[in-house]
Amino acid sequence: MWQPAGRVVHFSAMDVPSEIRRSFELFAAGRLDEAANVAGEVLAVSPEEPSAHRVLAGVFLRRGQLDQALDSARRAWEIDPSVPEAAANLAAILVEARQGEEAERMARRATEMAPDFVSAWVNLGLAFRCQSRQHDAVDAFRRAIQLQPGHHGALANLGNVLCEVGEYAEAAECSRRVLQMRPGMVAAENNLGNALLKLGQIDEAILAYGRALAGGSGDAEIEYNLAIALEQAGRLSESEDVQRGVLSRVPGHARATNNLGVALKLQGRLDEAADQFERAVQHSPQSTPAFANRLSTMLCRPSGSPEEILVAHREACDSLWAGLELPTVDDADPRSVDAPLRIGFVSPDFGHHPVGRFLLSGFESFEAHRVQAVCFSDRIQVDAFTDRFRSAAEDWFDIRGRDDSVVAGWVRDAGIDVLVDLTGHTGRHRLGVFARRPARLQLTWIGYPSTTGLPAIDGLVADEVLVPDGAETAFCERIIRLADGHISYLPPVDAPDVGVGVGVGSGSGEVVFGSFNKLDKTTPVVLSTWARILLGQPGSRLVLRSRGLDDPRVAERFGGLLAEAGVDRDRISLHGWVSHAELLAGYGEIDIGLDTFPFSGGLTSCEALWMGVPVVTWAGRRMCGRQTASFLSRVGLEELVVGSEDKYVEKALELAGDVALRRSLRQELRGRMRDGPLCDGQRLATEFTSAVERAWREWDVL
Repeated sequence: MWQPAGRVVHFSAMDVPSEIRRSFELFAAGRLDEAANVAGEVLAVSPEEPSAHRVLAGVFLRRGQLDQALDSARRAWEIDPSVPEAAANLAAILVEARQGEEAERMARRATEMAPDFVSAWVNLGLAFRCQSRQHDAVDAFRRAIQLQPGHHGALANLGNVLCEVGEYAEAAECSRRVLQMRPGMVAAENNLGNALLKLGQIDEAILAYGRALAGGSGDAEIEYNLAIALEQAGRLSESEDVQRGVLSRVPGHARATNNLGVALKLQGRLDEAADQFERAVQHSPQSTPAFANRLSTMLCRPSGSPEEILVAHREACDSLWAGLELPTVDDADPRSVDAPLRIGFVSPDFGHHPVGRFLLSGFESFEAHRVQAVCFSDRIQVDAFTDRFRSAAEDWFDIRGRDDSVVAGWVRDAGIDVLVDLTGHTGRHRLGVFARRPARLQLTWIGYPSTTGLPAIDGLVADEVLVPDGAETAFCERIIRLADGHISYLPPVDAPDVGVGVGVGSGSGEVVFGSFNKLDKTTPVVLSTWARILLGQPGSRLVLRSRGLDDPRVAERFGGLLAEAGVDRDRISLHGWVSHAELLAGYGEIDIGLDTFPFSGGLTSCEALWMGVPVVTWAGRRMCGRQTASFLSRVGLEELVVGSEDKYVEKALELAGDVALRRSLRQELRGRMRDGPLCDGQRLATEFTSAVERAWREWDVL
């Protein structure tokens, strides 16, 4: 019990009501010590006065003394369980203590006793959110706002949870309404920034975070969010600086550690990035983003055999999902022999994204009597590609903001025969759904050029170039090879006509090499090899375009690495990111594409070929390094695929010297792609369907 300090109780039981009112007034005014003293004096006279215990609960909570706050709130409720405020207050404190289920019970009691009690509905929403039941939380906050439209706390919390379930436009509107009522409210500015960032309004998000920090709050979470926005804006060095600032004050901040790694990785500083991801995993062993980033960095670095990569992926999956209690799955096939397979596809990338461009034409070509395609979509920004996927799907489930266990239940309820992962260990993946084994047969395809390391994934869809015979030991999955390629590229409708190229059109003999790949694939080893090519072809130039190269510090580093290798600065052109149409037009000045290694280009290579630019690639042992080789094999250019660094340099110089060949390829490549298997959606749909039907019949996967 609270003991009043330095005062003698000088009132009687008859004065208790007025003293209680005074203690509440003092608490509301933020005069916590005085409020606690008055409440303590009341309890000295009347130990069973519930209101005094409620005041003390509030004081303890404000001071961060959570255990004492819980004791006082429970005592208030025990003394008089007929008071809805007592139940609501206890619920609020239980939320702070992360005791979500009990908080829900108390908040429900409060709403039952007082259906119009706004704070009770807000606390019920908080209790749901504490249990990761965001959609239930949305309903509770909406009820509170119906009762009191101007309740800024309900609006702020609604905006926060709407952002978590992917309703970003409405989330932003909620935050704007709060800011109209409470200008400068830090939490609302932060929530607004979060929503705008998801909507792709990056500059506006940066401004919102700036306003939230303008008051000198120094809030590490807001600074962390600002750093993410700066990274997405391509301001990588600024993002790095902000993350380091957060970590200087909060050394164990796992998400800041992870995102510092991201900022470093996108600058091509892979060794430094790997160190940060390792620290992030140590800080937070259940962080799927930290593990995903650690694994993707491993794929980009030159060191590490395919077998070592497999071990790392297995260890990540064991850390994240080992020990899951799996439901009993009926291994009998209840389907009619003639019934189509219900195939579920799980992805955040049903849109204008490499996965969308590689899958859509095949997806639209599935034969209804053989396949019922069902999408489980985690897509944030809907576009025309999303609409086409949705139109072609038999069923569509929006899984934004849904827990993996909930989505796994939906998969089972939807009667999915085959579940296909399209993400692997890339951003916002849902491998946790697959770890729960909701479908009899589970596959991975297109989205991640490596093993998943997850035992619950039965098969990986590839082709004979991506995963040659003998390479199966680097995968935990069984390999399904499609005869004519594992993707169907959908060319952009807004692509400009193929240009003649600098070296072909000018007649000067000048050759321009280029790469539009991400900087994390453009390692110092890659740059040194490209320098050998430039030095071997006098007068040639190199054009690099990637997000981050418009950051002066990043551009200076890349230019410096090439200069150290002996390449004059005036032979190098570095460009930041532009619109997709401008990106495609940029291939007009490229004569020869130089692929990255050991992680080759994906969509970037397809776009280069579509724009008439031949690409030289070094196909190593890893699947991630053989993507461009697969594409080249489909257009009859296997001779541009080599197996060593020296051969890579030789092939690039050989192609540079063959103007006639480059001229013919410039003219022919688009037609080769359009008329061949690489752009044949019907071919992909038929091959995939047949392969999956065989696996369904023949594989013992349970």
